[in-house]
Amino acid sequence: MAANEWTINYLPEDGGRITGKLKLTDTDLEYTGLYDSSNREVIKGIAGSLGAFAVSGGHAMYFHDTDTDFGFTLPRADVDHAELNKKGLMKQAVVHMKDGSSFVFDYGMLNPKKLIAAINN
Repeated sequence: MAANEWTINYLPEDGGRITGKLKLTDTDLEYTGLYDSSNREVIKGIAGSLGAFAVSGGHAMYFHDTDTDFGFTLPRADVDHAELNKKGLMKQAVVHMKDGSSFVFDYGMLNPKKLIAAINN
């Protein structure tokens, strides 16, 4: 795993849990979904889940799709800030965009402070 890459769960606003990789570059936050890990869905794989992802949270403008993966890119210029959100023992990194939208990444019981610091730099 690269220094600026995390395996983390993305929590779409409309529910579910997508396990994937979040990579920070100089210009973007790039998320590549690996599989649907929510309890309410059968694991479908990338192609089978694409319809659900495309409407998740109304953020379709950020999404991209290739023949082999699904993901979305958040331009760093559009990121306002990231912050820690705790729900019991669970810790989340919440990325707030300048347009008022938010993206929630669940890190389980691990502390996402290095991820949050990297996003905010």
